[in-house]
Amino acid sequence: MGDVVGRRRDAQLDCRLRRQWLDDVGVDGIPDPRCAGAEWVRELNHIDLLAYYLAFGLQGSGSVFVDAVGTAAPPSSGSLTDAPRKPPPPVERTLEVIKEPMLGSNGWALGSDKTASGGGMLLSNTHFPAVGERKWHEAHLTIPGELDVYGASLMGVPLINIGFNRSVAWTHTVSGAPRFVAVLLELDPDDPTRYSHYGEMKDMEQVVHSVEVLRDDGSRDTVERTLWYTEFGSVLNAPVFGWSPALAVAVQDANADNLGMIPTWFDMNRAGSMAEFQAAHSTHAGIPWVHTMAADTEGTAWYIDSSAVPNWSEEAQAAWPDYVASDAFAAIFAGYGIYGVPSGDPLYKWVEEEGARVPGLVPYDQMPQLTRTDFVYNANDNHWLSNPLAPLTGYSTLYGAEDTPRTPRTRMNMLYLVEQGPGSEDGEDDRFDLEELSAAALSGRGIFAELLFPRVLARCTENIDRSIPVEGVEEPVALRPACDALAQWDRKVRVESMGAAVFREMLGSGVFEWPDFLDEGKLWAEPFDPAIPLETPRGLPRPPADPVDDPILQALAIALVNLEAAGFAPETALGDMQFLPRGSELYPFPGGPDLEGVVQIATYSGGASATLLENPGRGMVVNSTTDLTDEGYIVNYGNSWVMAVDMGGPSPTAQAIMTYSQAEYPASEHHADQTDLYGSEQRMRPVLFDEADILADTALVEQVLTLEAER
Repeated sequence: MGDVVGRRRDAQLDCRLRRQWLDDVGVDGIPDPRCAGAEWVRELNHIDLLAYYLAFGLQGSGSVFVDAVGTAAPPSSGSLTDAPRKPPPPVERTLEVIKEPMLGSNGWALGSDKTASGGGMLLSNTHFPAVGERKWHEAHLTIPGELDVYGASLMGVPLINIGFNRSVAWTHTVSGAPRFVAVLLELDPDDPTRYSHYGEMKDMEQVVHSVEVLRDDGSRDTVERTLWYTEFGSVLNAPVFGWSPALAVAVQDANADNLGMIPTWFDMNRAGSMAEFQAAHSTHAGIPWVHTMAADTEGTAWYIDSSAVPNWSEEAQAAWPDYVASDAFAAIFAGYGIYGVPSGDPLYKWVEEEGARVPGLVPYDQMPQLTRTDFVYNANDNHWLSNPLAPLTGYSTLYGAEDTPRTPRTRMNMLYLVEQGPGSEDGEDDRFDLEELSAAALSGRGIFAELLFPRVLARCTENIDRSIPVEGVEEPVALRPACDALAQWDRKVRVESMGAAVFREMLGSGVFEWPDFLDEGKLWAEPFDPAIPLETPRGLPRPPADPVDDPILQALAIALVNLEAAGFAPETALGDMQFLPRGSELYPFPGGPDLEGVVQIATYSGGASATLLENPGRGMVVNSTTDLTDEGYIVNYGNSWVMAVDMGGPSPTAQAIMTYSQAEYPASEHHADQTDLYGSEQRMRPVLFDEADILADTALVEQVLTLEAER
C-alpha cells in the first residue's frame, strides 16, 4: 500500500464522489442536501466512466438523437416491435440543436511575434452552460516525473481538456464540421426493415434492450425496447419524417465508439514539446468535435481542426449540391446544416485512407492546420481565417465554405488580434503581456459597437425629436430616451455600461434577420468581399427619405417598447439588469449575446442542463431573441472557464476565472466566490502552478488517501 497526498485549494468535494471520501463520510454525511442519504448515491466504476466518455464524444451527433433512436419503430407497428409507435421527436430538440449548437468559445494562440515575453501565449474563453452536466471543473494534476498540468475538464473527465503544462498551453472551440451523415434509407416496398446498402438489399438488425425503470410510486419495472440497426448506424424515429413504408433514416456517426479521446488528451497533458503535442493528435486522432489552438515555450502558435469528420471523395463533394436540389428530403435536412445522402449510392461511401482513427474519417494530414509565429485563433467559424494573413483553403467542403462572411463574434476576435498602435489591446509595442491579454478577454467590446454605433447614435441624434410608429403600440414612440441613453453608453457590455440594453434590444428587435448581421442589408452598406475580409461588410446604409421607414429608427423604437414592458429604464446599467443566479442570489454578470458580436457571452438556454438539477428560472420573457424578461437578463450560459497563459519565462504564468465558481452546492464557501469576483471586479485571479507557490498558499489543504492493491 502507499500514501498519496491530495490537494484542494479552492474546491469542495460534492456529488463527484471519491471512493475513500464516500467511505469516510457515508452517504448521510454528504454536505449537499440534494445528495445526502439518496438511494442512488454509489461508487462509480470503470463501466460508468466508459459509458460517460462515449456519450461525451457524441455531443452534437448521437446524443441529440437519443429519443429518436429509442422510439424508432417500423410502420407495421405491433408485429415487428414490442413498443407502440410514437410520433417523431420535436424538431427543436433535434435538428434545431444541430443547426444552432449551444456550445461555443473563443481561443487565441499567440506566437513570439505577438508577445512581450517571446514565448507563446494562450487565451481560452469558453462558452458553456453554468448549470448541468457540461460544467467545467478546475484542477492541477501532478504525478512526479510524469505529469504536471493545470486547467479545466468537463465534469467526469479525469484529465485536463483545456490547460497548460510546462511546455505547451492549449484550448478548444466547438467545430461546425459535421459529426454524422443522415442516411436516407431506400426501403424494400414489401418490407420496411430491409434497405439498400450501396445497391445491395440487407436486413436491419433488431436488438432487444432491457432497462430498469423507477416508477412514480417508487416501484421498479424492467422495460424492454427493440432498437434497429443498419450497416450505417442506428435507425431513427426521424424528426419530421418518422419511419414510413417508403423512407427511414439512419445516423452514420463519425464519433461512434470513439475510444481515442482519453489517450489523445492524456498525451496532450504530458506533451514535452509542440511536436509531442501534435503527435497526440496524429497518433490517436480522438478529438471528437472541437478545433484546437496551442502555443509553446518557443513562441510557436498552432491551429488544427482535428475533429472527427467523414471523408468524402471529391466527386461526392461536387455531386451533393445537385442531389440536394433534386431530393426534397435531403433538402429539408440541408436546411438544418445536415448532410443527407441516399443509402443506395456508393458515391457517398466514406473513403478509407491511411492515417485516420477509423476507416472512413479524414486522416490527420488532410485536416486544416496552420503554424505561425504571430497568431492563430478561432471563434466557432471554420478554418478559413484562422489567421487572416494566411487563409486556409482547398479543404473538404464538409469543413465548411471558404471565402464566405464571418460571424460578428469572429470579426471581433480578428479585430483584437490585428489592430495596432495606441489604443489597441496589446499596447503601443503591439505585443501582449499577461495583464493585457487578460484585460482584452474581459474588455466587453463588440464589433457592432466598434464599427456601427457612432453612426447609429448620429442617426438617432438627427431624429431625436421624432416619434416612430410601432405595430401594436397605440401612440408613436418618442426617440429621445433612446438617444439620451445611447449617448451615455461606453460601447461595452460591462456591468457599469449604461444604455447597453438599448443597443442590444435594437439589434434584437426583429427588424433585422441573421443575414443582415453577416453581409450587405439593413445593417451593412457595403457587401462582404473575401479579398478584404477584415474590413467588410462595412458602413451603415443611407437612411430612406422618410425617417418612419428607417429600419434603424424602427428598431430603436421597438427597443424602447421592450425595455418599458420589462420594467427597465433605457439608461439602466447592465449590472443592474443582467445576472447569473447562484443558489438564491443574483450576481451581476457582464457580457452579451452573439448577435452583438461580443467576445464575452452571456445568455440563457432552456436546454442548458440534461440533469435532474433545477435549471434557474426567469420571469416573463419580453424578447426571446435577446432573452429580456421582466427580471432583466438572466444568464445560465456563456463565459465559463476563462484563462490566459504566458509560456515565456522560467515557468508558465497564468490568470483564470471560473465564472460560475467551482463548488456546486450552495452551502460551500466556494459556491459563488469567483462569480462575485467576475461580476464585481471583472477580472481574473492568479493561477498558482509552481510547487513553491502552492506550498505558500494559506488556503492549501492536504488530504492523504491510502491506496490498497485490489485482489
